[in-house]
Amino acid sequence: MNQNQPNQNRPLPQKREEVRTRMGSSITAPSQAVKGKTEATRVSAAVRPVKENQAGKKTAPARQPGRKKEDKKNGEGWKGLRSTAIRALIYIALVVGISTLLSVFAIRWANDIFALVKEEVVADVVIEEDATISEVARILEKEGLIEYPLIFRFYENFKHRNDDPPLAFRAGTYTLKSTMNYDQMVSMIKYKRSRTIVTLTIPEGYTVDEIIDFFVDQGIGTRAGFEDAINNFDYEYRFMEELNKLELSPDRRYRLEGYLFPDTYDFYTDSSEVTIVDKMLAAFESKFNEAYYGRLTEIGYNLDQVVTMASLVQAEGRLTQDFYTMAGVFYNRLKNWNPNYLNSDATIQYIIRDHKVDLTQEDMRRDDPYNTYLYRGLPPSAICNPGWDAIQAALYPEDTNYYYFVSDTDGSTLYARTLAEHLNNVAAVDAAREKHTSVD
Repeated sequence: MNQNQPNQNRPLPQKREEVRTRMGSSITAPSQAVKGKTEATRVSAAVRPVKENQAGKKTAPARQPGRKKEDKKNGEGWKGLRSTAIRALIYIALVVGISTLLSVFAIRWANDIFALVKEEVVADVVIEEDATISEVARILEKEGLIEYPLIFRFYENFKHRNDDPPLAFRAGTYTLKSTMNYDQMVSMIKYKRSRTIVTLTIPEGYTVDEIIDFFVDQGIGTRAGFEDAINNFDYEYRFMEELNKLELSPDRRYRLEGYLFPDTYDFYTDSSEVTIVDKMLAAFESKFNEAYYGRLTEIGYNLDQVVTMASLVQAEGRLTQDFYTMAGVFYNRLKNWNPNYLNSDATIQYIIRDHKVDLTQEDMRRDDPYNTYLYRGLPPSAICNPGWDAIQAALYPEDTNYYYFVSDTDGSTLYARTLAEHLNNVAAVDAAREKHTSVD
């Protein structure tokens, strides 16, 4: 018998059928016994048991996790643990780093606030009128007195948050040291009392001397302080740039004569002289805007010459409507007279300072560069501080043929083309004056 051939006498197909039958029987009729332990074992090995779920559907039993899956799960757990540890270390490092950095800055800030250990720097600082805490902080930093202006602002604002009146700084020049703490610096430059405001009117035509006397009489500033502020302080205005370009006469009495604009102002009674002068100069700057500089070119005179001309008109004229004609007369004398003497009585009044109703021949002969009877052309500077109407008249004079004028007793002005006409006008004014005096 060939061993490779199946045994023909063994009923193998029948047994396979029996297996299928028993399988079905075991599934559909679990109450029937399975014959033979060996066959049952075979069936169990050949076919995986099937369970029914609640819906009646057959499902395979859950697979038991193998070893490889357990190893993978353990690896993932280790990696998660390691990632958490790394994150914790980074967090701790950040906290430590930030804390260290803040500690360093806190020490430096404290040193700046309280001047614990600082190299000494001495500086003269200039505090402007109405300076803010931010401006003061920048000045102190610029001079090397503090290192952290933002901390200075925060500290002082917080400390003085409930002050009444609020924290304010007194204008002036102060000598401060970097070894002073914030409070010591502020105590030197802040106001220690409430400030009083006064409203004052500077009349048109006042001279610098009269303006100084006016403020000093009000208890504001000193003569020496005003003279220094007017002649020496550097003010940042367009007209000051033009003035600084000119070669001013050495006979000029005050550098800023003519530019202290007459108006009504509010001043603090404890304001510095520089602050007061600056306020009047700012008013002049606001009036004499960019458009008028082009007009200077048109008429062929510089700014200082026009301001000087305006001062003559202001001092000579009594009524605003005469300003433009009077300016035309003075320009005619400058351009067309030979020699071109202006012959202005107002310049004599400026020399003698004490105003006189009638000038004497001795007054007229005083040898002074401001005497326009003896010196040709314009005087060395303005002779008063003119108002805006007089400045406008000097910029836009009336085109006229007049060369002479005389003021009448009622304040009006009489004009003449020739000397003969002028003498007649003078005689008429004298007669009216005598008549008025006799009536009184």
